[in-house]
Formats: sequence, C-alpha cells, structure tokens
Amino acid sequence: MIIPNFMYWATVFLGLLLVLYLYGTKNYDYFLKRNMPSLQQSPFIGNFGPFLFRKRSYPDHIKWMYDRLKAYSYGGVFQLMTPYVMICNPELIKAVTVKDFDHFTDRNQVVPKDIDPVFAKTLTMLKGEQWKEARSTLTPVFTSSKMKMMFELVSECGVQLVEFLEKCCGNYTPEKVIKIEKGGKLLVMEMRDIFTRFANDIIATAAFGISVDSLTNPKNDFYVMGSDISDLGGKRALIWFGYLLCSPLMRLLNVTFMSKKVIHFFKSIVLKTIDVREREGITRPDLIHLLMQAKKGVLEDQNSPTKTKTKLDDDDLAAHAFQFFLAGFHSSATLLCFSTHQLAVHPDIQVRLQEEIDDTLRQCGSNITYEAVQSMKYLDMVLSETLRKYPPGPGLERCCVKEYTLPSDPPVQIHPGDAVLLPVFGLHRDPEYFPDPERFDPDRFSDENKHNIKPYTYLPFGSGPRACIGNRFALMEAKVAMVHLLSRFTLKVVSKTPIPLEITKKGYNMTVDGGFWLGLEQRSKKQTGD
Repeated sequence: MIIPNFMYWATVFLGLLLVLYLYGTKNYDYFLKRNMPSLQQSPFIGNFGPFLFRKRSYPDHIKWMYDRLKAYSYGGVFQLMTPYVMICNPELIKAVTVKDFDHFTDRNQVVPKDIDPVFAKTLTMLKGEQWKEARSTLTPVFTSSKMKMMFELVSECGVQLVEFLEKCCGNYTPEKVIKIEKGGKLLVMEMRDIFTRFANDIIATAAFGISVDSLTNPKNDFYVMGSDISDLGGKRALIWFGYLLCSPLMRLLNVTFMSKKVIHFFKSIVLKTIDVREREGITRPDLIHLLMQAKKGVLEDQNSPTKTKTKLDDDDLAAHAFQFFLAGFHSSATLLCFSTHQLAVHPDIQVRLQEEIDDTLRQCGSNITYEAVQSMKYLDMVLSETLRKYPPGPGLERCCVKEYTLPSDPPVQIHPGDAVLLPVFGLHRDPEYFPDPERFDPDRFSDENKHNIKPYTYLPFGSGPRACIGNRFALMEAKVAMVHLLSRFTLKVVSKTPIPLEITKKGYNMTVDGGFWLGLEQRSKKQTGD
C-alpha cells in the first residue's frame, strides 16, 4: 500500500507543478504571435529576475533591456507576467506620447479601483474622461501666476533650511532622528533626510496652508505620513509585484497599496482645512482653494468661472492631495540629493554655480525673486544634467486604449489593453544621444549645445499631455533650495560620501543605499562678495 500511496502523491505534486508552470508561462507566446522581437523570459518573473533578486537596480535593468532592443526600435518584455512593448526609438516615442496620444491616454492600472479607491483616483492612475477632468482641475495650480504667488512661501522654507544648518554649525544640537554629525570645520549631513523635510514643509504650506517645521520638529505627523507615501520600496514594492503576478489572489486578500492610516490622515487634513476656510471665509492661492471650487462643481478659468462635469467626493479630494504631495516631494528631493552630490564631487562646477548665485543675489539686493531664479541659466543647466543622469522616473508606462498601428518598419499592431514602456534611463545613458553619458556635464544644456539634443531622448518628467503635472513646481523647489544653500555653504566630499554612486537595488525609488552624506562648510563674506 505504501508504493501506490507514494505514486498518488507524486502524481498530484507533478500535476500541481505542471499547472503552475502553465500558469506562469501562459502569456509567453504573446510577442511571438505578434511577430515582435522580445527578450527571453522566465516563468512567473518574466524579464525582471535580475531586478527582483537584487542583481541590478531598476534603472540599470531598464537600460539593460533597452540596450538589447534598441536595434529593433521596439520589443517585448515581461514585468513578471505582464507583457510590455518597450519603445526605444525617439520618433516612435513621439508618436505614442504626442502625435497619436489619443490611442495611449491611460497608464497601466495595476491596483484595482475597488480595492484601493483613493490611490486609484490619483491623477497618475485615472483613465479616460476622468483623467482629463482631473487634469483640468489641477492644472491651474501650476500656472506661472500661481507659481509666483507660491514662490515667497517656498523661499521662506529655503531661509528656514539654511538658518537651521547655521544653528547646527554652532551649539545647536537637533534631535537624533535628523542625520547630522559634527566634527572639525565641516557639518556632515545626510542630504536626503534634510531635503525630504524641506520638500515636506514646502508642500504643507504651499498646498495645504499648514505651517510645519520638519527640521526642528522631525517627528511631525505630516512628515511621517508623507514619507510613507513616497516610499516605493519594501512592503509597497511587494504589493505591486503581487498584483502583477496574481491579481485575483491579491484582490481576494483585499490588499491595499496605501495604508488606511495614511488615507485617513490626508483625507481628514483636506476636509478639515476646507471646513475652516469655508466657515471663516479664508482664501489662499493654493491646491485647497482649487479643490474647494471643484467640490462645488465650479472651476476658475482666468477671469470667468466654468462648470466642471463632475463634482469631487471626499476620495477625490484625498487623491488629489496625494498627487500634489508626490509631485513636489519625491521629484524635488531626489533632484536635490543627486545634484548636491554631483556638485561636491565636481568642485569646479560648484564654484561656477556659486558665482552665478552670488552675482544674482547682488543684483537683486539679496532679496531673491521668482524672476531672478528663473533667469539663472547655469543653475538650470546643472539641474537639467542631474535629471539626465538620475531621472526620477527611470521607466514610464502608457496603456493602449484603441487599436493602433505602430509606424515602425515593419508596422506592428498594438491592441487595446496592451502596456507600453518608455525606457527613460536607457535613453538618457545612450552615448548616441549623450556622448560620454557617465560624465556630469551641465554644458550639454547650454544655449550653444542644447539644440544638439535629439527630441524625445530627454524625458525626465515624461512627454505629451500625460507628462508630470508638477514638474515646474518641483524645479522651482530645487532652484530655491540650491540658491539659499550654496549662497551660505560649500559642499564637500567626506569619508561617508558614496563614490561612485550606486543606485539602490531595493525597490523602485531612485536613491542610494546608506544615504547621500556630504560635508557643509560655511562660506565667508569674502567668498560670497557681501
């Protein structure tokens, strides 16, 4: 009886293995049937094994796939069990994101609406008419006039930042949760910790009308919750993988992408702020004001109010609050981390930028203005080159919504529901488009050279109507921080400075393991020219 029993369970086991194998490879003839070049994939994990097993960072893996498909202009890859058409040719990227945008209006929605309704209502996740309506609602926040109005609030946070650092150079000792070390003439600090707090305070005041000082009060709720939202590694990355691998099981388990605690916090902040403003007649040129209008179904358009197609519910309000936070928090903090690191490593570039900052401050009597910051060409060049080497979104997604013939040679049919991947990091590190791509060279973006950059090879904030809505705000944040910081301090390489930079292999965040440690040396009045 032992042998038959063993045979029975062995047969069951082998049967289960066969079922799992067939499930894990069920889509793997997807590109073959379409006569499309593709990378060889593995069951369940597709082409993302090196990233999943932490052999490559997400950006480096995007580049690895791009390098192997570039010769074909496009090709198929699998993110776990989900097929993506990677578009490598700049002209095809233009067609997908701009020329024929009406065929690719959506992004691939991994987490179902009914499981995570607030996250599903963010601008990034919305589709079709709902996306268009939300985009038109939020766009007025980022007009030049609104940016100028918010500039003073942003600049005040910049002053708050450098005053805190100057205090730390003296006898002031911040709480241990702030990653600062004192020793010798240098103030040694972890830049990501500082810059995320700076970005957090800007969004709190410019978007929500809340005064927060995350440097002197590092454990405030707004910063704690904001840090949770922006973390795309660890548990959140596993949830994302889970939905890509087996969405039915994740739905059955009711696994949400955003924690209920975070959702409740932001929803309550928005609703309480709106309630106070309506009750006391308070008006501010910020996100909350626009959401108050949209909640009533009315939106200001220049000098005349217009009706919106739908009124916003509480989940809509919380979702748009999420979106604004992510637009200003993640992008600007990441940009500042990498740009300050590059300036410390390249002191000649830092000196040139400080000279521009000093000259500009002298011209405007040390009272920095929105127009003065926008006029600083070398500052813009430095940030542009940082975004080339370290784009906040290494890969961008689009989803086909109606039948489309990709204008390639030969033409390829892309069907509704097909996902498209744009390899931003691969394009930015391609020596054909950016010679000596590993070199940090802001002069690529000078007036004399920037015309040499091939269109649609530089996509730090995406391209077309679905490009990042908050890119101008994020850049303004970064420019203000750089002006205030470099006018008072010089950035130095220290023993803890990561050289060379190695992007983390844990999750999707564009960051480094161990932090961005740099030294800050106070500048004398002789150096600044005051």
